[in-house]
Amino acid sequence: MIIRISAAVIFASIGLATQAQAHGGVSIDEGQCKMKIGPDQMNFTGYQPLKSREQFCDDIPDVGPTIIVLDAVQDELRDMNLEIRILRDVGQSRDDENLEQNTETYVQPKKYRTGTLNFEYDFKKKGKFIGLVKARSDDETKEYVSRFPFSVGETESRDITIAAFFAGLGLVGFGLWYKNSFKTKPPRA
Repeated sequence: MIIRISAAVIFASIGLATQAQAHGGVSIDEGQCKMKIGPDQMNFTGYQPLKSREQFCDDIPDVGPTIIVLDAVQDELRDMNLEIRILRDVGQSRDDENLEQNTETYVQPKKYRTGTLNFEYDFKKKGKFIGLVKARSDDETKEYVSRFPFSVGETESRDITIAAFFAGLGLVGFGLWYKNSFKTKPPRA
């Protein structure tokens, strides 16, 4: 019985951990960060060169200068006007609600024939944000939008929360094992 409960808890925890890997419109696939935009995909990479040489996929580890690079996988996106807007997440019900007031930074629509859109922004405050990437055809018959929520400077507290969760899970498992290991078992007939 204890083994079944422990296995169920472990599998549920693994499910929660893998869900945490996918974040909004950005997910990890074959070691690359992928972002779905309409029927197409873009690769997503972020850097904070003054803080670390590591790249990140979704949440930005700390405040400071940040470089975001988006690479169009399909040729269709190279023929479309691409724009990106970073919004402060203030609990708005729609992204266009107080759009200008909530905009942290905006990259004007432009065609990126090489398929690579990159920009740098200096995040001054920790918090929650929303990234909006739009692709629009010249005749405006096609418009794709990718929306991905992310946080800046909050990954450390999230990691502590996850570690505390698993530590608590381990303590519960140990407590159940300890409780049941000293029960007197009836003799076998």
